[in-house]
Amino acid sequence: MTVEDSGPGNGPAVRERSDDNRAGPGRPSVLDRAFVLLELVAAHEEGIGVREAARQTGIDRSAVSRILAQLEELGWVEQTGDRGMYSTGHRLFSLVAVLRDRDSLWNAAKPILQELVDRYNESCYLAVRQHHRLVFRDKIDCDQTIRYVLELGKPFRLTTGAAGAAILAGMPQSEVELVFAEGLERYTPNSITDVREYRETLERDRKLGYSVSHGRWVRNGAGIAAPFFDASGSCAGAVTLSLPGYRLDMLPIEKAGQAVADGARRLSRRLGYLGTGERTE
Repeated sequence: MTVEDSGPGNGPAVRERSDDNRAGPGRPSVLDRAFVLLELVAAHEEGIGVREAARQTGIDRSAVSRILAQLEELGWVEQTGDRGMYSTGHRLFSLVAVLRDRDSLWNAAKPILQELVDRYNESCYLAVRQHHRLVFRDKIDCDQTIRYVLELGKPFRLTTGAAGAAILAGMPQSEVELVFAEGLERYTPNSITDVREYRETLERDRKLGYSVSHGRWVRNGAGIAAPFFDASGSCAGAVTLSLPGYRLDMLPIEKAGQAVADGARRLSRRLGYLGTGERTE
């Protein structure tokens, strides 16, 4: 892949240089590899080097070096320090900012999450439901030195952590049973693997209006989450306060849970939901 001038008044153009850029049977194209590397760089907040990027993606090291160098020329990635580490570039941040401005869900959720972060100085995540999975769509970080960080954009099972429990508590019981039929995994010694116990936990969470997880998904992680609903009345996701497990006991858990639940109710109203948020059928 090379970068050439596309003519007066136009920006740089990416053009094919040789057959090496064409995808053959079972072989990713250079564009495929560029996007894989962009995703990898974006997932590493402290940056990632060429050797490690090649190891994680299976792409030839020389190809990784060449593609990252050209992405750097275009502003999609940038080198940090003198260690040859690549991190997210200004053009990717600009694209994210444009997409965020068009995202009505994030625009509705952002001030609510910000209030929770300001109040408790813990990171707050927006989790969205995708059938029997959840995805952490976006977040607002706290300024604590030690934070419990969740991966954005990756699908997780609904039986993981506070966000998943909150979403399950907001779903009809008939749908919850379909999730249970997929099995309950033991992630840590605190994971709930008994269906009857999980049903009882969800019933309690419904009454409280929020879910709490302490080491049920990640041993040293904790979360407080509450479900939000869209205009159709379906549970669309959860507002989640995320923190290291050792700081959970320092919070007034009941007050924090009520604050998260209130934030989720306010988000539901902003999305056009007029009901109570209770799901017991």
